[in-house]
Amino acid sequence: MWFQVGFLFMAKNPERRIEYEGLGEVLFAKHRRARRLSISVRPFKGVRVTVPWRVSFAAAVRFFEEHRSWAAKSCAKMARVEAEQRAAVAELPVIDRAEARRVLVGRLAKLAGMYRFSYNRVFVRNQKTRWGSCSGKNNINLNVNLVRLRQELIDYVLLHELVHTRVKNHSARFWRELDKYVGDAKYLDRCLRDEGIPRVD
Repeated sequence: MWFQVGFLFMAKNPERRIEYEGLGEVLFAKHRRARRLSISVRPFKGVRVTVPWRVSFAAAVRFFEEHRSWAAKSCAKMARVEAEQRAAVAELPVIDRAEARRVLVGRLAKLAGMYRFSYNRVFVRNQKTRWGSCSGKNNINLNVNLVRLRQELIDYVLLHELVHTRVKNHSARFWRELDKYVGDAKYLDRCLRDEGIPRVD
């Protein structure tokens, strides 16, 4: 009955969360572009099962149960990665948040002026999983830890979010647009991933 009710309300709530002993909360999320069921385990994000729009949550749960042992092993590896990341962060010098905000907001405004971007509000926070993001209302969120990166990567994140004020996804059009301002955007994205867990959205 639970699966049947969940399916009927799929359009309003395309996500389900189920608690598994030893794994914690597992997110089952519908995605219109997904072609097959898949499982991902990411540091600080937990377990996610991507579900094609026409596949039922009941089928997705059965799929996950068949691969639960793999997910458990991956969670154990991710727990070690998370512990290492926390230890590394604990050893870093404390960031002056007011100064970091001044630097990041100032640089964002300068780049926006250079390339004629416009945005709404800017928030600078200590985030665990993102270097930056841009909302549908063009509010930009920046990770205070950006100030630890080299200038080239700081500018990459800022321009990544500024381009999102015009292109709201990571389509080929988005990457072409970003290339105009940073050169090889995919290369810089890989360099950023080497810096640690946070990502850009």
